[in-house]
Amino acid sequence: MIDLQTLREYYAEELRAVANLQSEAVVRAFAKVPREHFLGPGPWYVRSPGFEGYWTTQDADPKRLYHNILVAIDPNRQLNNGHPSFLASLIDRLEVKPVDHVIHVGCGTGYYTAIMAEVVGGKDMSLR
Repeated sequence: MIDLQTLREYYAEELRAVANLQSEAVVRAFAKVPREHFLGPGPWYVRSPGFEGYWTTQDADPKRLYHNILVAIDPNRQLNNGHPSFLASLIDRLEVKPVDHVIHVGCGTGYYTAIMAEVVGGKDMSLR
């Protein structure tokens, strides 16, 4: 069985490939910040852009979250935690550096805010 940290690293590499990420810091942040800490308890409603509707993960194992999928915050309103490769590409394009300050307006659950905080060297958000 693969441990969660290894899954996060595979997930980050998948995002690098799909989103053509140029920043090693962005890839490292996705490999470090635990997505499951920013979502409600599973099983989760998930979806992939281009497919209709949500499906439910098999169980509440956090390993189900380390794919390039949307996770519902409120499926009735189609409010989601964001598509990882899309948001990773946007964060990558910001070209933030450790000396920068980042403000994230409309941050939802805070997962992508934690990613940016990790990139700029802010407070360790992986322990949230």
